[in-house]
Amino acid sequence: MVFSRVLVWIVLSLLAAAPAVAQRGGSRQAEQDVERLLEDARRAYDNLELDEADRSLDEAVRTGERAGVRGRVMAEVHVQRGIIAHVRDKDKDRAVDEFRQALTIDRGVRIDSLVSTPSLEALFEQARRLVGPAESEGGAARRDPGITHKPVKRAKANQLVTVQAKVSPELRDQMFRMYLDFRSESVREYRRVEMRDQGDNTFVARIGARFVKGTKLSYYILVEDRDGNQVAQFNDQREPVDVPIDDMATGDSLTGEGGEEEPEDAESAEDTAPRGKKRRIVTLALSVGTGVGRITDKAEAQNRPGSTLQPGMAISPFHTLSELDFWVSRTLSVGMFGRIQVADFAPAGGLRVKFDVLQAGSNHLLLRVGGGYGHISHQVPLDGYRDYTLEGPYFYTLGLTWALDFAKRWAFTVTPDFYHLIGPSPSQQVDLSVGCAVSF
Repeated sequence: MVFSRVLVWIVLSLLAAAPAVAQRGGSRQAEQDVERLLEDARRAYDNLELDEADRSLDEAVRTGERAGVRGRVMAEVHVQRGIIAHVRDKDKDRAVDEFRQALTIDRGVRIDSLVSTPSLEALFEQARRLVGPAESEGGAARRDPGITHKPVKRAKANQLVTVQAKVSPELRDQMFRMYLDFRSESVREYRRVEMRDQGDNTFVARIGARFVKGTKLSYYILVEDRDGNQVAQFNDQREPVDVPIDDMATGDSLTGEGGEEEPEDAESAEDTAPRGKKRRIVTLALSVGTGVGRITDKAEAQNRPGSTLQPGMAISPFHTLSELDFWVSRTLSVGMFGRIQVADFAPAGGLRVKFDVLQAGSNHLLLRVGGGYGHISHQVPLDGYRDYTLEGPYFYTLGLTWALDFAKRWAFTVTPDFYHLIGPSPSQQVDLSVGCAVSF
C-alpha cells in the first residue's frame, strides 16, 4: 500500500512538472529561432538585401511574441528593424519607435558600430530620451545583495581576465542567465558574454586577451529572468567596475578570485566580437580565370615566326593565379604573386600592394597595384590554325578584389586585373579570376 502511494505521488509530480519543462524547452527553442532569424537579417543587410532582411525580422518578432521571448535578442531585433526603417524607408518616426521598443526591453542595447552612422545615432539618442533614464542612472551604482563578487583588482595587457561571481539561492531560483558586459577604454560600446555556471551557484566569464588593451578595463554584471527582465546587477554602465591595466610581474593574480592565465575556453569572450574576421597576418589565395588583351603589329607567332598577324583583340585563356600577402596593418598588405597560363605555359610574377578600402559585414573591397616580370600569351588565328604570342616581359598591374567571408578564415574572391605589358611586344590585358583565400 505504501509503495503504491509513493508510486502515485511520483507519477503526479512528473505530470505536474512536465508542462513547465516543456515550456522551458519551447522557450529556449524559440529564442534560438529568433537569434537565427536575426543573424539571417544581418547577413541580408550586409549584402544590401533590405527586403529580405525585413522579412526575417518580421518573422523574428512574430516568433518571439508567440513564445514570450524577451531580453537582449529581442532588443537587437528591434534595433535592426529601426535601422532598416531609416535606411530603406527613410521613416524616422518608425526608426525612433523601434529603437524605443529596444531600449524598453534592454537599456544596454546599442547600434552595431559596423553599421552605425551619425543620423542613426541621433535617432537612437532621441529614442533614449523618450524612454527616460534607467533606475540606476544619476545615482550610485546598484549592487544587488544577491550577488557576491570580489572585483578584479588589476589586469595585465594582452592577458586573459577571469571574472567570477556567486548568487544567493533565492536569486538562483529567479534567474535564467547571468551576463558580463565589458569594454576597454579605447572602444565606446560594451560587449556582452554569458557567464557560465560552474556549480555551487558560482558563475564565471572570461574576457579574451585581445580585449585587454589600453590603461583601463570596465565591466558590470547583469542577471535576467526567463522573460528577459533584469532581476539583479552588480554596478552598471554609468558606474562600472574599473580595472587598471598594467604590465605587472608574471605570476600575480589577474582577478580578485585568483583567475587562470590560459583556460580551455579562452575563446568564450571572443564570441562577442563584431562580425567579420580577426586581424590578418598572412593571406594565401589561389584563383583560376581567363582574360582578353590587345596585340599590336609587333606581336610574333611562336610556332611560325615571321608570319603576318592582324593587330587587335585576342583571348588569353585559362590561367592560375597564386598570391601570398603579409598584412602590415588591418588594411594594408605587401605580397608576391605568380600567374601561369596553363595551355602555353606563360609564367609571370611580381610584387603587389593591397588596400582593404571597404569593409561591410562579410564583404571586403580591396584595391591592388603592383608590377613584375614575365609574359602573357594570346591565341591568334593563323592560316586556319591557332598559334600564340608572348607579350612582355615587363608589366605593371592595377585591379580590385571583392572578397566574401564565408568562414572564420576563408573568403570567396572575384578579381578583375588590368596588365600593361612593356617590351618588344607591348600589350594591354584584362583578366577575370575567381578563387578562395585563407587568412591566418
